[in-house]
Amino acid sequence: MQIPNQGNRRSVGANMTPMIDVVFLLIIFFLVSSHLARQEHRLPLELPVASTFDPVDPDKAPLTISVDQQSRWLVSGDVVDLSGMRAILSDLKANQGTDAAIRIRTDGAVEYKQVEPLLREAAVAGITDAAIAVREEAGL
Repeated sequence: MQIPNQGNRRSVGANMTPMIDVVFLLIIFFLVSSHLARQEHRLPLELPVASTFDPVDPDKAPLTISVDQQSRWLVSGDVVDLSGMRAILSDLKANQGTDAAIRIRTDGAVEYKQVEPLLREAAVAGITDAAIAVREEAGL
């Protein structure tokens, strides 16, 4: 009886290398994108207190603008001036259309007169969906 030669047989298995590459790329993508999404919450802001509020879906507002204690406007951790904010809001409106929305995170010590120009620029750009982040009053 003759034993078949294993050296001449071809392996019919699937090559998993491209699949593993894609999985690693997806993991890296999600790690980087989640890091950028959490970056806005690293600013040390004491949000204003409100007794009543409507919860905002974080996915609804694609742009979060933070106003720190020095009344600086920050988008993704970068300080933005008035002209830069105009460009950002115009681009947002052009890309999102009627679904364009902003969420403003401001420190409780910041006066409204520092936030009002931001709301005005959003209105000029045609963005009517603006939400201000607050924290729930203690004891409610």
